[in-house]
Amino acid sequence: MKINEKIFATKIMLSDTIPLYTYLVKGKDFSVLIDSGISSMFQDIVGMVEESHSTNVRILFNTHPHADHIGSNKNLKTKYDLLVAAPIGSERWIEDMEYHYEQFCLPFPEILPHSDDTKQEILGLMDGGSKVDLSVSEGLTITLDPKTQLTTFTFPGHMLYEIGFIEHSTNTLILGDAITVYEAGFFPGHLSPRQYRATLKKLADLNREHHFTQVLTAHFEPTDAEGLNYLLHKIHYLIDEIDWTIHQILVDAGEPLSLEPIWKSVCDRMGRIYEFRGLAMVHAHLKEAVQDGRILQAGDLYMVN
Repeated sequence: MKINEKIFATKIMLSDTIPLYTYLVKGKDFSVLIDSGISSMFQDIVGMVEESHSTNVRILFNTHPHADHIGSNKNLKTKYDLLVAAPIGSERWIEDMEYHYEQFCLPFPEILPHSDDTKQEILGLMDGGSKVDLSVSEGLTITLDPKTQLTTFTFPGHMLYEIGFIEHSTNTLILGDAITVYEAGFFPGHLSPRQYRATLKKLADLNREHHFTQVLTAHFEPTDAEGLNYLLHKIHYLIDEIDWTIHQILVDAGEPLSLEPIWKSVCDRMGRIYEFRGLAMVHAHLKEAVQDGRILQAGDLYMVN
């Protein structure tokens, strides 16, 4: 799928409502891939490379280390002899599949214990661990030819380490899950509401500066500057709604509560299933609310201030 003269995409549907995109940015000297989707997308990505007539695919950038963004790393690295680049801090998630499962799916094993089915579901999305050759931070410029340049930006919040890109010649913003909100049975999750809000402001500021012609993400259809502003507003509302829901749960309880009943009540009130992404997300909201003095913590119990 050709997005514009420099950028190509491939897409599958993870569900009836959730797409998953990966991208290729083509230069005259070399091309780069942005995310590798899930393992079953390998041939689709090869097809995207062929459609773009790219003969030198040199780097695969992982925007962040979730399974649906690194799933074809190993096979792509083997086929194209490319370098895998990822945000600083994400390396072990990509290289060590056991660690990936433990960090992602078992944030609180005493609440949500190990499940063979869950482990197979998550690890089955990936073709195995792959060595990270380059650790990336903000401000890196990748020159694919004299007229095609990518600049990296850090956008933490969904994860603590996440990168995105501006392709300057086409004025295109390319993101993974730096913005993620969709209608599904589970929370897409975020690990720092504070960082997420800062990322939303950063993206809004960049959009005002550049007024992006195109905005490409992993889980939304391609959009533009106005569409980005709409998504930023929607995500900001979701973060605020989670904070408000947690506070209201504690007020309604009239007594201190531990993480588990708070998490389950958030899921119940917001219509989501009990799942590990939401558990880690609710804990992150509680942790930062305690730091900000909005909620008090005594041992494992939380109460309104």
